[in-house]
Amino acid sequence: RVVAMTPAKDPDALRRELVGWYLYDFANSAFFQSAMTVFVPLLVDDLANTFAWSRHGTSRPESCASLDGDAVQTNCVKCVEGDGAQIRFVDPVSGAVSYSDLPSLELPGGVNPTSFIFTMISISVLFQAIVFISVGSLGDYGNYRRRGLIFASTLGAVACVLFVVLPSSASLYWLGGLLIMVSNISLGVSVVFYNSYLPLMVEDSALVVGALKGYNEGMLGDDEVYKAREAANSEYSSKGQMWGYVGGTTCLVLSVVVVFVCSVAGASDWWSYGIAASMSGVWWLAFSAPAFKRLPERPGPPPPKDVNLFLQGWLRTGALLKRLHRVSPNTNVFLLLFFVFSDGYATIATVSVLFASRELCMGALELSALAVIVPLFAAVGGYAWHAAQVKTGWSSKFVLVVNLMFLAVLPLWGCVGFFTTAIGLRKPVELYVLAVWFGMCLGSAQAFGRAVFSELIPKGHEADMFALFEITDKGSSWMGPLIAASVVQTTGKIRPVLIYLLCAMVLPGGLLYALDLEPSIKAAKGDAGGVAKDGAEDAEDAE
Repeated sequence: RVVAMTPAKDPDALRRELVGWYLYDFANSAFFQSAMTVFVPLLVDDLANTFAWSRHGTSRPESCASLDGDAVQTNCVKCVEGDGAQIRFVDPVSGAVSYSDLPSLELPGGVNPTSFIFTMISISVLFQAIVFISVGSLGDYGNYRRRGLIFASTLGAVACVLFVVLPSSASLYWLGGLLIMVSNISLGVSVVFYNSYLPLMVEDSALVVGALKGYNEGMLGDDEVYKAREAANSEYSSKGQMWGYVGGTTCLVLSVVVVFVCSVAGASDWWSYGIAASMSGVWWLAFSAPAFKRLPERPGPPPPKDVNLFLQGWLRTGALLKRLHRVSPNTNVFLLLFFVFSDGYATIATVSVLFASRELCMGALELSALAVIVPLFAAVGGYAWHAAQVKTGWSSKFVLVVNLMFLAVLPLWGCVGFFTTAIGLRKPVELYVLAVWFGMCLGSAQAFGRAVFSELIPKGHEADMFALFEITDKGSSWMGPLIAASVVQTTGKIRPVLIYLLCAMVLPGGLLYALDLEPSIKAAKGDAGGVAKDGAEDAEDAE
């Protein structure tokens, strides 16, 4: 039987809640789209490399461009498009030019300085997975949903602001890694509580309330209710994603202006990057405050007595996975596939700025322009794909699969560069074109991935399930950065990571296309008498 999850809510109250929900995406997206995508990697990577050179036995060669007579200078560093920084040698007799790789640099512990930031991201998201499960149950009890969101958000934003202290010394590269961990984990935890609002708002939407009324009066069937939920999910998720990209892009543009002003004023790149990164934390703090005022408590039942809620998260998650495996096994399959393909597009965003800087020789302003393109077109793409779905009647799953196949074009084109030096991400202009393509599909893939998942959530397990979602979304990005760190540690190059990214988009996309999720969606909403009916009993059994 199809049942509403909560009583119908006043439309004005729901509208206010939606504004707050969209506004929080507008606030926190600045951290990933501006700080973590552009300025933090550039800052921490440069600090780590500078510190590594200070520990090296030889001094760092001068840049060829900084010397007089650039065309004839020898034994200097020149960035070669497609290959990155190389030491240039010019034969004094013939004038023949040759290049060789820079010496291998190491931080304490033998870590390659460029792989350091990837390693820190991998560690941070592994901790994310632990924290996600530990706090996942809190949002389903009492008033923890809103309180958890406020606490985690504030902690992450303050950590982001502190990036401004790093430029004072290259030896503080380690603090950059620590701040990455704190801010990254805090953002992920806040999004667990944030996403747990979505299925509740969907059930209160006029579309779903009307469909449920028609169902209870015998005028509509299960399919109509399912389509109403899918439409509301898709609308809210797409709009939230769109406003997130608008907020992140706006903050990024302002940060680019700050970098330009700092450069004109003669400030070093370190201080330009540090100030720009901290701006994302200020933005996050400033716009999350009005979002919190609009988001209600959405209280759940009282927490069980004599039960450790942090341990309860692990018990409930284990019981939930066992029941899903029995009642709705395809939900677990979707989580596994999502784990892989979200890792793919998250890793593309993470490594692209360093690939552009290290191997395509792009400067700070060029990188900033590139970073603006992606979220700008992601917002446009999110709206366009949602409009296409409404017009064509495509399911959210089908749109997601199409987006994944389109996203695979970027690593596929980069792999062409293994066989030729003319094309295949060998020139900056190629990356600009692919940034537009990537953006048009990225926002939509994230929005429709969240929409599909929210349809699979059993009643009363919103926070638990979104904790799993975050493990497979934010948490999954440990694998790509870890692979990138290993590749850079071994080869000193980033391009081989593209092979993994290609597989991570195509293989799960094809398997998702063949996966039937409709029975799982019906089971989640009680139509098949499954998870929603006795999920609480499983939690008790787990105790």
